[in-house]
Amino acid sequence: MAEDIFIGIDGGGTKSKIRIENSAGQLLGQAVSGPANIRLSVDGTWQAIFQGLEEALQSSGISLDNSHYRFHAGMGLAGCEVKEAYHEFLQRPHPFATLKVYTDAHTACLGAHKGKDGAIIIVGTGVVGYQIEKDSHFKVSGWGFPHDDMGGGAWLGLEAARLTFQWLDHRVEKSPLVEDVFAFFNKDLDYFSTWANRANSSEFARLAPLVINHAQQEETAALRLMKKAGHAVDQVSHALIKMQINQEKLLPCSLFGGIAPFIEPFLGEELRSRLVAREADATIGAILKIRELVKVTA
Repeated sequence: MAEDIFIGIDGGGTKSKIRIENSAGQLLGQAVSGPANIRLSVDGTWQAIFQGLEEALQSSGISLDNSHYRFHAGMGLAGCEVKEAYHEFLQRPHPFATLKVYTDAHTACLGAHKGKDGAIIIVGTGVVGYQIEKDSHFKVSGWGFPHDDMGGGAWLGLEAARLTFQWLDHRVEKSPLVEDVFAFFNKDLDYFSTWANRANSSEFARLAPLVINHAQQEETAALRLMKKAGHAVDQVSHALIKMQINQEKLLPCSLFGGIAPFIEPFLGEELRSRLVAREADATIGAILKIRELVKVTA
C-alpha cells in the first residue's frame, strides 16, 4: 500500500514556502522558492511550486513520480480571489492524489491558531485581516494598492511621497521626514515625479523604513502617519469583531508581517488586549487542512 505524504505550501507574492511531512507528522523536507501569485501568473506559480518541491524532497530520497507514495497537497496561494485564475490553476495536470487550494490568508490563519478559531491581521506591504470561527471565515481589507491596504508599507510610502510633494510646492512645512524622502531621490524632482507616477506597491513600500525610522525618533510628521496606520489596522480589527458569531468573548488575534512590530505601539487597547503570538506558519495550516480532508475522505 502506498505511503501518504503531506505537503503544505504557502505561496505569496514575494516567495513560496514548502513543507513536507510523512503520515506520522515527521518533517521530510522544506524549501523556499519563487513567488506564487496565481493572479499574476498561473505558469509561474506552478513553476515555483515544483522547483520548491524538488528542493524539499532532495534529501529524503523521495520523488513525485514514485508510485510507492501518495502525495496530498494543501496550498495557500496569493491571488485566489480571482476566480478565473483559481480555476485555471486547478485545471493544470499535477501529480497529487489530493489537491486543495485556499487563499494564503486562510492557511495563515489556520497555522497561526493551529486549526482553532481565531483571527489574524497581516501588516506587510499591504494589510489583510482574516478570521475563522466554526465553519465561517471572513476577510477584511487586502483588496490591493492604492485603493485599499491602508496602514501597510506601500500606504506608508505613498503617504510619505504625498507629504513630500506638498512640501516641495509649499503646501506644508518642512520636516526631517520629507527631506529624507527627497534625498532618497537624489533631490531630483523630475526623477521623483516620474518614479511616483510609475511605482507599484513594492516600490512605494521602500519608503516605509524612512517613516518608521523618523517615528522612532519621535518626529512629528512620521508619528502622525504611524498613528493613522495604527488606526487603519484597528478598523480591520473592528470589522472582524463585528463578524464574530459569539460576541461574548473576543477571539484571539495574531499580528504579523514585516511592518507589524512597528505598528503595534500605535494600535488601540481593544486590539492589543487580544493579541497572541502565532503558533505556526501557513505551511502548517495548509498541512492541517489537507490532513483533515484526507481523513474525512478515507
